[in-house]
Order: sequence, then structure tokens, then C-alpha cells
Amino acid sequence: MAETVAAMTQTGANAMEMREYAMPEPPVDGAILRMEAVGICGSDVSAFAKDPKKPRILGHENVGRIDRLGAAAGHIWGLKEGDLVALEEYLVCHQCEWCHKGEYRHCWRTDTHNNPDPLRYGSTTTAIAPGLWGGYSQYLYMPFEAVWHRVPENVSAIDACLHIALGNGVQWAVYEGGAGPGKSVFIQGPGQMGAACVVAAKAAGADLVIVTGLTSDADRLEICRQLGADVVIDVQKEDVRDRVREVTGGKGVDVAVDTTARAGIEPTMIAIDVLRMRGGTMVVQGNQDFAEFPMVKLSDHYITLKQARGHSYHAVERGIEIMAQERFPLHLMHTHDFTLADAATAVNATRGELVDGQRALHVAILPWS
Repeated sequence: MAETVAAMTQTGANAMEMREYAMPEPPVDGAILRMEAVGICGSDVSAFAKDPKKPRILGHENVGRIDRLGAAAGHIWGLKEGDLVALEEYLVCHQCEWCHKGEYRHCWRTDTHNNPDPLRYGSTTTAIAPGLWGGYSQYLYMPFEAVWHRVPENVSAIDACLHIALGNGVQWAVYEGGAGPGKSVFIQGPGQMGAACVVAAKAAGADLVIVTGLTSDADRLEICRQLGADVVIDVQKEDVRDRVREVTGGKGVDVAVDTTARAGIEPTMIAIDVLRMRGGTMVVQGNQDFAEFPMVKLSDHYITLKQARGHSYHAVERGIEIMAQERFPLHLMHTHDFTLADAATAVNATRGELVDGQRALHVAILPWS
């Protein structure tokens, strides 16, 4: 058993270094997780670019095996040492109304939008004992506050670290957007979240899935097509509004999901314009304020506006079920693996830097490779 744990620690903006931490004892109601793989999320990119003020270990798409298990945790959780589990980023109270609903993202303890000092994997400082609060590490501290999912036997650890992306896809396209049989879905952005929305929508039975991207996104648009997208549109070569009207027979789509986050107001305006004349649903990421938001259009067209913000427990469970069914070529989404020492390279690859001349879609760090 190792007495120290190696972890890539963020010390400043775009700065990481390998540090060693004392191996903690498992809490009686928790565990120590031996990390197998951690996926890199787009939020890791923005977090890495900012000065954390206090050192932290990034990484919240965490998958690992129970290494040591507290006696109470074994009894309550029904887990045993060696079990493979996938963690959500949230570290929660398990007592509030949101926790009882499985909506852990809204628990005050872990809510980064409203709590000035939240506890969450990938963002909590190492100054809070025992310090192992991020997946860019050999081991992870897993207290009773952790939110975990059992990984099916036919799903590898590397595949399983897509659980957050797929959970978001299910939450945004299906639970918030209402994608399902007879529905048409318009997805803006063919990145990992856009691709996850494609899979979630098709798994839910959506009749028509349309994905948009730039000319530089040709490889990603092709992956979306192989994952089930019926139509892909290069926004720099085609008029999106005209193309959507063409493929929907002039009706427009039932659901629009914008995964572009920081691309300005134009994607928002396009989403409003391609929705059906009455009763469509638009799911957006609230990362920008617009001086002139077209609220009148939403009212005139009876559009429901929902937020793409995190995921529920049930959405991640559904995402893992989709993995286990093996209906979709999800291996196409995961493009690169990196060692722990190359964590900064992994983040920069997710940012868009080329790796051996190729652009990454979803990547993982394998701490023991």
C-alpha cells in the first residue's frame, strides 16, 4: 500500500505540478478510490485558465475501484473493495429537498453558482483535509457525501468516464428538452456535449436529430453522424434556417439544444428561428448575458426556455445504461488518453490544441499508465 499519493496539482493559471499527499485512512462511512480514469470536461479548460488562489486538484469525471472501504460505508452502500464506480462531481448533504430528489447539483453544499465556499470534486482546495478532491490523482477521497454509480461489468473504466457527458446529454436533450418518439431535435455544436445529446436523443427514440458545426468541425460532425445524427449542417457553407425548414417540411423542430456556451447571441437567435411555430423548447447554457435578449419572440412563439446546467442522478444512471446496452459506437467520442504527468497536455487538447496533428473530442487521464 502506497504511503503517499501523487497528484497533478493546479498552482496557478495554466500551471500544474506533481505533488505528493499523505495517503488518508478511509472514513468509517466512506472509502478511498484507486483512480482508473478521469475524463477531461470543457469546464476543466476554463478552470485551468484561472488562478485558483489556493492549490487544487482538477478532475471531476472520475472512475475508479474501491481500494479501502469503511465498515459503515460497506454496509450502507452495498459496495465491496474492488468494485468499479463512477462519481459525480457533487459532494452533498444528502438531507435537503434537492438531495432527496436526486437533484444533487442544486444542493447548497456543492452549488458553485450560489455557495461561495462549495465542496466539489475538481474545485475544492487541497488545504481542506485530506486534500484529495480531484481526479488528476492516483487516489481519491470518497466520503459519505460523494455521489456514486456502479459501473456495469461490460463497461470499461475508460468508457465509463463518459458518464458525465452522457448524463448531461440525457438531462439536456431528454429530461429538459423532451426529446423522444416523434420529436425532432436541433443540436448546436458537435463537441463532446453535442455528441452526447445526439446519443441521448436517439436512445430516447427521437425521429430526427440535426447537428450544426463549423467547417473546422467536419471530423466531429462525421462522428455525430455515426452516432445517429440524421442531418449535419456546416453553418459556414449552408443557411441553417433554410436547411432546417427543408428537412422538417417547413414545420421547424420541437427541441433546440445549444451546447456552444460562449459563441454569442447568434446561436440563440438561430435556435429560436428554427423551432416550430408554437410550443417548442429551447435548452441553453447561461454563460453569457445579452443586452437585447429576444424575449418577445419567446412569448410570441410560446417557447419554453430551460437551462443546461449539470445533471440529475437519474440522468447519469440513464447515461450508464446507454453505455451498457452497446447500441452506439461510443468509442468514437473518446479520442485520446494521457498519463498523469501529461495532465496539462490533456487539458490543452480539450481546449483545441492538436495532438499528433489531430483534434481531440473527449480525452482521459490514466493515472497508472
